[in-house]
Amino acid sequence: MAKYEAGWGKPQVNGRLRAAVMTRLSRDAEDSTSIATQEDDGRTLARLRNWDVVLVTYDVGVSGSIRPDDRPGFGVILSELHHIDVVIARSIDRFTRQTSHFAGLVETLDTGGTTLVDVQGQVDLTSPYGRFVTTIMVAFAQMERELIQGRILRSRVELRRAGRWLGGAAPYGFRIVPDGAGGKRLEVEPDTAEVLREVVRRVSAGVTLSSEADRLNRTGVLSPQDQRRAARGALPPPAPGYAKWTYSALHTHLRSEVLRGIRVVGKRSDRRAVRDATGAPVRVGPALLTDEEWFSLQRALDAAAVDPRRPRRKATLLLHVAWCPRCDEGMYYNTRVYGERDASIYSCRAAKEPTVRESGICPGVTISAGKLESLVEEWLLTKLGAFQFTERVRVGGSGDRSGAMAELNADIEELAASLVGLRGAAKAAVLTQLNSRQEALEELSAEPVVRDRWEWVPTGRTVAEEWAARDVAERRLLLLSLDVRADVGPSTRRQWEPERVEIDRRIDPELDALEDVTAQEAL
Repeated sequence: MAKYEAGWGKPQVNGRLRAAVMTRLSRDAEDSTSIATQEDDGRTLARLRNWDVVLVTYDVGVSGSIRPDDRPGFGVILSELHHIDVVIARSIDRFTRQTSHFAGLVETLDTGGTTLVDVQGQVDLTSPYGRFVTTIMVAFAQMERELIQGRILRSRVELRRAGRWLGGAAPYGFRIVPDGAGGKRLEVEPDTAEVLREVVRRVSAGVTLSSEADRLNRTGVLSPQDQRRAARGALPPPAPGYAKWTYSALHTHLRSEVLRGIRVVGKRSDRRAVRDATGAPVRVGPALLTDEEWFSLQRALDAAAVDPRRPRRKATLLLHVAWCPRCDEGMYYNTRVYGERDASIYSCRAAKEPTVRESGICPGVTISAGKLESLVEEWLLTKLGAFQFTERVRVGGSGDRSGAMAELNADIEELAASLVGLRGAAKAAVLTQLNSRQEALEELSAEPVVRDRWEWVPTGRTVAEEWAARDVAERRLLLLSLDVRADVGPSTRRQWEPERVEIDRRIDPELDALEDVTAQEAL
């Protein structure tokens, strides 16, 4: 980030040097004034030396080990040296903590006729001796950084082995508490954990993540970032905050094994479990979800990636319920809002694609979304509303260990992949872990397996009561579970024609036969 001052791009005035103030901080807390202090100190030095500040840059969350020209803020300075005579920083380690980077920086500045100055007076580039001393100061800064890194890495290795929390914010659904041995561990936080369990229940039942993110935002549930702000008193709940629930963040969290109480490391795109000497995942606290719940959730997320219920911008009631018999395909929801009037429709593929209409298969079918949804709701409550609602649930077999076996196979693949490039003690340690997980898999494979099955379980509620208790996304799933289909024919006149809609239960004969066979095998 860069802030240009009034004198930017202009030549020197009365011989006054044009100064750029650069600021950098590796980590910036919300209540931190470090960046502001660096800027104030730089401006004060410029004022005392009668220089004009023409540019201020900010590198927040940027390590001193990153090359100066690769930083967002400092990179602006280096690309505009023809407008700058001197670069000011609060201390020498704000410029860089690498001697090799410093040498390249000095060479770049020399080429542009620009020099460096620090508020603490450590930088002197006007003489060979001054440059030598400055380079030594940078070397000390580099050594300090490497010593700190080494100490942190050694500490983290021990903490991981002990299953203790390494630091940082607790994942959503958890809180950090003392472990009784001078360290910290995770504990399930009841309120946020209940929010997450409800999300898991709905997603496992087939509700899309996009619908869930929308529901959480609509009902005022604080996002993880806002929840942390509220815990510090910075955001009084349930006031709207700075961040919303998003599909990607929710998906990442639901994929994380931390929900099982397992310690994970790495960036979002490459998170993995921390392992002990036997290769087993290290536990860092209690599980928010049981292994069975977590694996069921992963199956639902996997299925959502390939089935028609993939993430969508809006939860639509009749997606894959409204049907065009001519196209023999489901109809799609199209939002059409004009001021306060909602004229949204369902339309078939032929209505969108002229080539399909020209083929003569279908003239194109559209229908009012609101009227069709009301018609389907009325049919459902009239025809099926009084019936007892039964729910199709998966019942695990007494010896079903498919989830555990899948986890062991994944562990083995991960450990085998990590062997590439390892030597000596590191390779031996990973081989020990790999052999241990392979033995565990062989033992588990030798045990008898009774596969899980589907059963219809009474809920004690009528279909009408179930319908009233659900939101749009869950009502859609209810219609799909009851095999409801609304066939919509072409329009013959410019007015509402309820007779062109035929609603019924359209049970797939192959699926019905398969369920009968499955039920008989379970007897």
